[in-house]
Amino acid sequence: MYRCTECGREYDVCPDYCDCGNDIFNEIIEDDYYEEEIEEPVKPKRRLTREEKEEMEQEARDKKKAKIAAIACAVLAVLVLFLPPYPEKKKEKVQKQVKTANIKIPELKTFWDDTVASPYRKAKDPVLNLPILNESFALISPQLREYLKEVGGEFNRQWNSALVKGSGECKVEFVINKEGVLTTKRMIASSHNESMDDSVLLALSNINSFDIPPEDYKGERIFISFKVKEGEGSKIYFPTK
Repeated sequence: MYRCTECGREYDVCPDYCDCGNDIFNEIIEDDYYEEEIEEPVKPKRRLTREEKEEMEQEARDKKKAKIAAIACAVLAVLVLFLPPYPEKKKEKVQKQVKTANIKIPELKTFWDDTVASPYRKAKDPVLNLPILNESFALISPQLREYLKEVGGEFNRQWNSALVKGSGECKVEFVINKEGVLTTKRMIASSHNESMDDSVLLALSNINSFDIPPEDYKGERIFISFKVKEGEGSKIYFPTK
């Protein structure tokens, strides 16, 4: 900077003459000021007490436990949402197996009668005085023959021969009324094989009625025989006696 010695006007660059006509100028020298950065002295670190150290370590352990618990909860939530309920299915299967295994076999005495030929039984039970349809197959009508096939087929559907262990044969007797309802049903010959008798009794207890029989069926007694023989399978047939 330059200042005129006459009028005091200042110029950035020294001119030859001032506006007032003066040609003498004084140079103005500005003082430079530097801001000195003052560094604060470093404070010495204070040594922690043993109680403070233990408190900090405990906080660190608590944070770590909380983090592990949060991760475990997240994993369990994913398992519950996305995994299939195998334990429930297994439970259902076990319950189904127990239910199947607990099939109630009717008591043998409610179906058993091995005194068909006894005169005392005939006098006491009028059913035993009825004629036997099986003894007159040659004389029955084609309609009645077809009806007996349907009756035998129903017994075949209800009888589970897979329950039989070993071999055996037993016979049952029944009477059908004009509405197709079984008014009498009983076992008359045991196979002396407990599994065989139980399987037949179960089938016999599950059947209560058939279709209405033809008009020429007069309520005769009907015999059916159940037979299982190892190597030959099982069959149901109408014995002639």
